[in-house]
Order: sequence, then structure tokens, then C-alpha cells
Amino acid sequence: MSDIVYSVVVPVFNEEESLVELHRELVQVMDEIGEVYEIIYIDDRSTDGSGSVLDSLQKESSTVEVVHFAHHKGQSAAFYAGFQKARGRWIITLDADLQNDAADIAKIVRYRDEFDLIQGIRKKRKDSLLRHISSQIAFLSRKIVLRDNTIDTGCSLRCFHRRCLENNFFFFYNFHRFFAYLLQIRDCRILQIEVNHRPRRFGKSKYTLWRRLWEGLFDLGGVYWLKRRLIKLDVVRNERKN
Repeated sequence: MSDIVYSVVVPVFNEEESLVELHRELVQVMDEIGEVYEIIYIDDRSTDGSGSVLDSLQKESSTVEVVHFAHHKGQSAAFYAGFQKARGRWIITLDADLQNDAADIAKIVRYRDEFDLIQGIRKKRKDSLLRHISSQIAFLSRKIVLRDNTIDTGCSLRCFHRRCLENNFFFFYNFHRFFAYLLQIRDCRILQIEVNHRPRRFGKSKYTLWRRLWEGLFDLGGVYWLKRRLIKLDVVRNERKN
């Protein structure tokens, strides 16, 4: 059995300018935590120099693993590939654009023995007003349709036990937007805590508002169907009488 405690999974798509600083921040916080770890970067068929930067990081450190996609598949596929590769008992995820603050990892792992998933909530989000409004609409839609109480599904900074992926966890495109909810309906212990959110310094967002809207509506319907069809057993103990 692997002695790795933490697997840090980072999807990457055209983030060449941020990767060296991101890696420095990750190494610093993980070294301070002081337990065995690995960092897994998933190159989602970047068209800039991200792949070369990641290969250099892998050559320089035995703690780094890199997976290169042959075709662009999106963030959910990148997370899925990272989860399959991960060997740690706990899996940590975050974005590669430096908006997630790697220093917050030390904050969320403090709760690992009390909860199955620690989910970040971006405090004072550095996004446009339009994105704030669209996020609030999405939150209300999920709350009404699914009774989902996840405050910030768009925050990729989270830590969860690998057992959360067991028992036929449902992987589909955009599953990461419903990750906390999919664990919630399996009665996992979930904590949501505020984390830092920094302005984007390099590149641009990979999502358009209309794409997120239509994909979100489609996925919401699919997850609602899944919720209605999910088998949950309430077993009553039946003792045999002699």
C-alpha cells in the first residue's frame, strides 16, 4: 500500500505563465504540512508552452507526475485522470491559474479527520458582476431542483478522502460542478469553509457565460434524474426468533 498521504491534482490548460509560481507555492505549503505527497498535473492538450513547463518540473522533482492528453477534454476529464493516477489517501484539487491560494491547503487539511470532504468557498471573489449574478442564479437553481446546499460549486480548492470515489462514483462531463452534492447524497460528511480568491494575473477564463448556462441546465436535469433513480437502502434489523 502506498505511503503517500496527499495527492494534489491540478488540471492545466494554457497556463504557461502561472505554472512555475504555482508549483513553488504548492511545494512550500506541502513541505510545511510535513507529510508525504505527490503533485499530479494534467495537461489538457494545452496549445501554449504549458506541456514543456510541466515536463521540466517533472524532471526536477520526484514528487511530480504529469499526464498529457492527446486531445482537449475539459476540466472534468482532467480531474478524472488525476484521480485515477492518485496514490494518496487524501486528494487535494485546485486550479492552475493562481486564483486559488495554495496556502489555504494548510487550512483545509486540518479538518481531514472530521470530514470526508472539505470544500472551499471563495471569499470576496475577484470576478465580474455578470459572473457573480450567473453564479447566484446557478446556486438558486440547484437549491430549488436538487436541494443542494453547496455554496460555491465553482471553487476547485477542496480536499477529500479517496474512499469518496468508491462505490461506483458517477463520473461525467462537468461532474466537478456537482462533486460536493454527489457526495452529499451518499451521506458523506462535508464541511464548507471560506478560502482566499485572488485576481487573475495571466491568461483568461476558459469558460463563456452562455456555454456555462446551457451546459449547467443540461447537467442539472441529468443530476436530478440521477437523484431520483439512486438506490438507497434503509435496512431494518430483523432478528430471528427461536
